[in-house]
Amino acid sequence: MKRGILLFIFLISIAVGSENSPYFEIAGHHEIDCFPLKSSHSEVTITGSIAKITLTQIYTNEGNKTIDATYLFPASSGAAVHGMLMKIGNRTIRAEIQEKTKARQTFEEAKKQKKSASLLTQKRPNLFSMEMATILPGDQLTLTLEYSEILKPNSGDYEFVIPTAIGPRYRERDTPSDSIENHFLNEGKQTPTRFSVNVNLSSPLPIQRLACPSHEQSTITFTSKTMASVNLNEAEPDRDFMIRYQLSGPRILSGLLSHKGSEENTFLIQLEPPREIKPQDIPERDFIFVIDVSGSMKGFPLNLAKDLFRELAEELRPEDRFNMLLFAGANKVLSGKSLQATKANIERAIDFLNSSDGTGGTRLLNALEEALELPHNQDHSRSLILISDGYIKAETKVFDLIKNKGSGTNIFPLGVGSSVNRHLLEGLSHFTGRDHFIVTHSSESDTAVTRFKNIISTPVLTNIQITSETVTLSDLLPARQPDLFYGQTLSLVGKWQGSGTIYMTGTTGNGEKLTQSFEIQKSSTHPSLPTLWARTKVKELSDFAQLTDRGTEKKQVTELGLKHHLLTPFTSFVAVTEEIRETEGKSILVKQAKPLPLGVSNSAKVEGSGSSNNIPEPSSGLLILLVGALTLSLRIRS
Repeated sequence: MKRGILLFIFLISIAVGSENSPYFEIAGHHEIDCFPLKSSHSEVTITGSIAKITLTQIYTNEGNKTIDATYLFPASSGAAVHGMLMKIGNRTIRAEIQEKTKARQTFEEAKKQKKSASLLTQKRPNLFSMEMATILPGDQLTLTLEYSEILKPNSGDYEFVIPTAIGPRYRERDTPSDSIENHFLNEGKQTPTRFSVNVNLSSPLPIQRLACPSHEQSTITFTSKTMASVNLNEAEPDRDFMIRYQLSGPRILSGLLSHKGSEENTFLIQLEPPREIKPQDIPERDFIFVIDVSGSMKGFPLNLAKDLFRELAEELRPEDRFNMLLFAGANKVLSGKSLQATKANIERAIDFLNSSDGTGGTRLLNALEEALELPHNQDHSRSLILISDGYIKAETKVFDLIKNKGSGTNIFPLGVGSSVNRHLLEGLSHFTGRDHFIVTHSSESDTAVTRFKNIISTPVLTNIQITSETVTLSDLLPARQPDLFYGQTLSLVGKWQGSGTIYMTGTTGNGEKLTQSFEIQKSSTHPSLPTLWARTKVKELSDFAQLTDRGTEKKQVTELGLKHHLLTPFTSFVAVTEEIRETEGKSILVKQAKPLPLGVSNSAKVEGSGSSNNIPEPSSGLLILLVGALTLSLRIRS
């Protein structure tokens, strides 16, 4: 008992005092240097609207003890992970996809048998856990993930993102605790881990305005008008990597991609709205501004929210109406009902917003509940504008609220900050049928405000239907086609049998009927489509609802994962070496912290307690260790 207490105190002293974090040196009988993630490299190929990514992570046991390790890392919420390789020395093992419980059993049995093994599980749709067992001194472990995703342009801008940083989360009332706690290094602390990216981009149209706004040190090279590359070397993982580009011509390329498989056929339809609409086509509108004024929004994010409201207010017409709700630990509402968009009312709202400067937790769920209950005129087109970094843990409750009570309201999420909660923002897009927007730097503000206000003001196509007389269509996702807004691309995936023409019909803002036709392709040109369809279906069933108590849907998700070799909440990848490796001893647990995302201060490290009271920012290294979140844990065999 005394030995355990002394060891615990000793580990705390190391965690508090070490200037080499996230490295640890444990002296005495538990001597070990570290098992760091040495590097992370992403090889990306973008063809048309489909991105294929190969992520390679290299770990090295630099100590003199055999260890087990767990590492958390973020990914895109739309990532369809369909392959994993594990390499130790000259041995390479391709992982098997198994039901989650069975995969865990396989992994634990390998540990007992002293075999090297890896287990990849999904913690959240945009957060994965990689566990490794029986890593001997001197071992270099290389893990390779293969995944794909569909890119959706906004206002003519295509965006590809590789998330690298994990932001702290505020836990709403009644939200169960999980293994992803708010364990972070203090503001300004760095990690020695580095990452690199190579992107090869090809398009059927000339590429314009290709940029990497997240990393100015990246190198952009054009090999032709339709082909380019973006390379980034040796970057710190404190912000998301992203590239943006446009395609030349009067409109973005749209159409149909298809894949003919041995058992089933899959297609993807993408629709791009027109570049211009007439003002008389815009109906009377009612805007509800729901703005996050919590501690993590302090500075640039909140300043952007204020600027955005001023910009949007200038576009309101006398016949439009609006209201505003500010939220942090509690809510403040501008008016009990929507106000007419007069100059006096707009100035009143600006003063109301300027009274907040960023403090407290992020009680988003309560804010949305109150905002959706606000009265409004049914004859007006109602839109809820949500501005937040999304640092919460109640994503499931928020999604359920929008799914059950958000009918009749257009909801447009705007994420602000260097590393926003993309799972929340993309989940809201999933249930509302609206694209989300993310601004990571002040230099993007003007462009984002212009795009945002243009899109939320201008629906261009409603009552969308996908039909065919000669092709049998099934499993179309999303099942209810959302309206098409100005500047937003609509992506629909489904299955088909037969041959011929698929038709898309809808009603324009001035009441005219619009029809577009697509010839189905018989050749197998896009083999990623079946996996991407399955990933979209998994989102509908589980990613944004968690489904912890819905057995039927859990079974469906599991079957999809096994059939399509796909990582889901209920399926995992596991790789095990056949060789039994010589090692002795039991394991103890050492934890390491993650750096805060760029621009996020210590004030964001606040944990919700189920009420308006929050745990204050830790004032000592001990509290930081006890409250803060740990992403890399080492089990050191002693």
